[in-house]
Amino acid sequence: MNAGVIPDNIKKIQDHQYQRFIDVTPNGESRSWKIVGIGVADSLSTAYNPQVDTEKWIIEETARNDHTSNQKQSSVTQKCYKNDPEFEFVNMGRDQLNHTTHILEIDTWNGTEGSYPAKLSDCLITVTSYSGSQIEYDIYFQRRPKRRNCFNSSRSTNIHTNSIKS
Repeated sequence: MNAGVIPDNIKKIQDHQYQRFIDVTPNGESRSWKIVGIGVADSLSTAYNPQVDTEKWIIEETARNDHTSNQKQSSVTQKCYKNDPEFEFVNMGRDQLNHTTHILEIDTWNGTEGSYPAKLSDCLITVTSYSGSQIEYDIYFQRRPKRRNCFNSSRSTNIHTNSIKS
């Protein structure tokens, strides 16, 4: 019935194939990337929050729209694990204003031989709730991301970013 409509090589992308890492030493001489996901049980998505200016002229039937920017944001609910460097970095920012770092997004589903498409962005982390066993926080992406390739050891909490520079 659908022969020829759906390609034979189509494959489902899994959540674990879209990885995010934060730099836990943003003021250091080199980056120290740690994976976001330890203690995160629910799916972690990024809201793009598009900003659209709409203008309707009296001489036209429909409005004009201009997509001017995105305000990317991820909301994270995470169980707390001692010695998880990503949690400990986020936890340090609980009472800080403008807790900033860098975030690296990697599409491991879309690469070959360990080289994957990646986006590097500055970000702001704000803690919204903490109970001792669970922390909730928002990641606000800042500025346009830098597109780079990233060399990643699959399923590792440490990544090799030979081609990622600030």
